[in-house]
Amino acid sequence: MSAKEFGTTLWMMAEGHVGMASVPTGDGCAPGARSASEIDRSVARYLHAILARSATGDPRVSTGELSDELGVTPASVTEMVSRLDDRGLIDHEPYRGARLTERGRTLAVEVASRSCVVASFFESTVNAAIDERSALDIGIELPEDAVSRLHDLVEGPCLALCPAADGPSGGCVA
Repeated sequence: MSAKEFGTTLWMMAEGHVGMASVPTGDGCAPGARSASEIDRSVARYLHAILARSATGDPRVSTGELSDELGVTPASVTEMVSRLDDRGLIDHEPYRGARLTERGRTLAVEVASRSCVVASFFESTVNAAIDERSALDIGIELPEDAVSRLHDLVEGPCLALCPAADGPSGGCVA
């Protein structure tokens, strides 16, 4: 079962009916994307990776670091970084790296929060661990109302995996 199909199944469990988040076409990011549900998984992975890498120090992340983190070719990173820069989600300076813009950071935090909610749901409600990539994929595919419902079902702090976690206690504000 793919992450998309599994996400649909989770949503059906949480909401009691079938539905699917709209998935944009083209470069994976609707021009005015204001929500994580308006970007595709590839864009979400890049934003999440930049957010995670920049949290450890320098806000700029090199294309080589992204290539290593995401397990994709340097050419793929260069192409996506250019698209994200064109969309205003990152600011890229050749040989210095990429950093999230305010809009990119907002989307990246939402992606991380959705991933955290899914991972928390699996650990606390289903009593099963889920890898980060699957949690991210499912979180992106679920509509906002389903993520909210999963969050309500968790009834506790997130796993402190997302930047929305409030301090060391991991109180999720997603």
